[in-house]
Amino acid sequence: MSYDGIVTRKIVNELKTTLLGGKIQKITQPSKNDIVFNVYSMGKAYKLLLSANNNEARIHLTNKKYENPDVPPNFTFVLRKHINQGKIVDICQKGLDRVVIFSISSIDEMGFDTSKKLIVEIMGKHSNIILTDDNYKIIDSIKRVNLSMSQVRQLLPGIKYEFIKDDKYDITDKDFIFDIKKLDQKLADTTKPYKIFYQHYEGFSPIVGRELVFRAGIDPKIKWGLVSESEKIRLNNLLYELRENILNDNLSSYSYEQEGKVKEFHAIKLSHLAYKENNYALMSKSIEYFYEFNKTNDRLNQLKSDYIKKVDTHIK
Repeated sequence: MSYDGIVTRKIVNELKTTLLGGKIQKITQPSKNDIVFNVYSMGKAYKLLLSANNNEARIHLTNKKYENPDVPPNFTFVLRKHINQGKIVDICQKGLDRVVIFSISSIDEMGFDTSKKLIVEIMGKHSNIILTDDNYKIIDSIKRVNLSMSQVRQLLPGIKYEFIKDDKYDITDKDFIFDIKKLDQKLADTTKPYKIFYQHYEGFSPIVGRELVFRAGIDPKIKWGLVSESEKIRLNNLLYELRENILNDNLSSYSYEQEGKVKEFHAIKLSHLAYKENNYALMSKSIEYFYEFNKTNDRLNQLKSDYIKKVDTHIK
């Protein structure tokens, strides 16, 4: 699974096209870490899923019907109070990271115009959905993080929200210069070529590195010290080609299947995979297909496991 910064960029561009200027008409929380917005935009109704689930964190448009609890969680009430009936005025990504910021304007209880930020962090078990005011003061989050849970970063009401900092390079930065040629001077000869990308560049997943290495014609088994100069030049050119495609929104939507199982999805063509390729009009479609298929199989496997345990117990 590769919901990385490149996929995030494709989703952000997709949401800008469909939801920008739209009105949030309904907010629900079907499960502990999932939020669904009903948004009316440009004469159409859309549903937006924001998930902070550990293994399934993601953002995308959805057509799925979700069952909601009889009593909504507290975070639902917070969102309804502050941004229900609000207008989505901006959607942006932090660099090429898996962090998306929704800027929402609404009217408070006193009738005054107010602005809020809804920040979605897609970071595995650290994924979160945070509501802040326009100055990034935290109103609440779907997962509160206190000092006993993290010495580095707390996410609690009243605290100033801080973006996570790292030392990776953003290839979409207008002043980007730290390409493969620059990195080559400090890379160890024992480095595996595909690891260069996710270790040094923001928003890259390992599979993107494998794809670029494949396109450059580099043997995936060799180490960096054995990569020829011509191969390094090809790899560097491919990095800049990908940069241009990201900046110009020249990305697509794919999912990949093998033996009836959905293995991957991405916004770039993964030609190194010997899988059946499906192409979609929207990134949201490929992401939802991947998660719904695998969730269904997870449920079936869990049922199978439960029944086997019961049968084994009866046999004993």
